[in-house]
Amino acid sequence: MPEKITLPVPLDRWFADDKRISELREILESTTLQEAIATLKEVAGPSYGTITLSDNDSRARHAWYAGYRDAFNDLHKLTKFKNKTPKQIDEWTHIHPTQ
Repeated sequence: MPEKITLPVPLDRWFADDKRISELREILESTTLQEAIATLKEVAGPSYGTITLSDNDSRARHAWYAGYRDAFNDLHKLTKFKNKTPKQIDEWTHIHPTQ
C-alpha cells in the first residue's frame, strides 16, 4: 500500500484545472491504454456462458460489467472541458433611477 494516499478532487476543482484535463486526455489517447481497455471490456463482456448462469449470478455479473464499462466512459467524461457559464444578467440593471 502506498504511503501517501491521494484524496479525490471535487468535480468543480477538477474541471477548473485545464492542465489536469489535458494530461488525462493524453493518457487516455494512448494506443496501448485504448487496446488494454478494449481487451478488458471484451474479456469481461457477457457471453453464452455467463447468460446461462443462475438468475442471481447472471444479474450480478451484468451489473458488475455495466459498472466496469461506465468507469472507463466516466474517465473520458473527465477530459471534456466544462463550458464556463456566463454570469446571470440582472434584467433590471438597464433601468436607472431618475434624479
